[in-house]
Amino acid sequence: MTFLKSALLSITLISLGVCAEKESTVIIISMDGVRYDIAEKNDLEAFKRMDKSGVRAEYLRPVYQSTTYPAHVTLATGVYPDKHGIIHNSFFDKVKGDFSYDADANWLDIAPIWVLAEQQDIRSAVFFWVGSETDWNGVGASYRKAPFDASIKEEIKIRQILDWLDMDDEKRPRLIMSYWDGTDDLAHQQGPSSIDIDNQMMRQNKLLNSLLSEIDERNAWDYVTIFVVSDHGMTAVNNYIDLRSLLQKSSIKAKLSEGPAVAHLFVEDQDINEALSFFNNQEHIKAYKKKDLPHSFHMNHPTRTGDIVLITQAPNMFSSFGKPKGMHGYSPEMSDMHAIFYGMGAGVKPQELGPINQVDVMPTVAKILGIKIEQSIDGKVLDLN
Repeated sequence: MTFLKSALLSITLISLGVCAEKESTVIIISMDGVRYDIAEKNDLEAFKRMDKSGVRAEYLRPVYQSTTYPAHVTLATGVYPDKHGIIHNSFFDKVKGDFSYDADANWLDIAPIWVLAEQQDIRSAVFFWVGSETDWNGVGASYRKAPFDASIKEEIKIRQILDWLDMDDEKRPRLIMSYWDGTDDLAHQQGPSSIDIDNQMMRQNKLLNSLLSEIDERNAWDYVTIFVVSDHGMTAVNNYIDLRSLLQKSSIKAKLSEGPAVAHLFVEDQDINEALSFFNNQEHIKAYKKKDLPHSFHMNHPTRTGDIVLITQAPNMFSSFGKPKGMHGYSPEMSDMHAIFYGMGAGVKPQELGPINQVDVMPTVAKILGIKIEQSIDGKVLDLN
């Protein structure tokens, strides 16, 4: 009898030991265009749960310009656009030429976190994330979904995340990243105050809640940490500035690379002062020489920043992007640009954080997973314990 009890106890302890040895796993969900206050003002069960059981930042400060490609690459690299090189969804490079929603990871000047993970024998899985669709310098995620397909619903992404989570330990990815629709498209079309935004957030909340419930059923919170972030917020716009028409009215010959709130002019050296003077005399535009850009902008890239950089503020926007009712891309100090950050699970103590920076997400995730960062980054590890 004593032997039988001892044997059963040994089996139990071995089983517990196996569970305890599950290696940490981080899931990152990015919801496009969800402003910091939208998740707070609605009765959203999943977000309330994460707030109560984990951490919520007062807001997540995005990068400049606060658009999808630069923000997602910053979330993945821990550096600002001047270092990772993706300064907007589309841009001009003096050496490589035009970039426009390009899937080639080698436009990134620095390795994203899934590459660092793979280089250190930590498996990663990515379901749509800027820079993940191809290998970076010959290294890519162990599992990835590509190319990007906007028609793929969140339910399919959740099913895939769970399939990855359910893999045997020797195959299971420990870093899982997924891009979700958020509220971006609707907010562009209808403006950030539309009732349809609230309805869309209810749908995103329901989907997130289903993912959290599936993790509950797996009793996985002792080794799983989940972060829910967004790339930027959204603000109302109503004045549209046609830079191409302005250029035609001037005698300035320039290559124009335009975002909604920031535009880059590539001009000959002898035309720089004329271009600066011309655009500083236009309404709602502030023009800078490249060398005079404030360091806090973090947008001075060697080959992708224009000789002249044009800035506008909401409710104005540069009009190459049509006439939407909602837009982003503006200064990260503008409250409407602020994004969300929620975290819950292993290694996360319930607390409320103050404002944090987008560059802080990557080193925080790396710390949890034990990924060594030997490249220079701008972010710092958040204290979640």
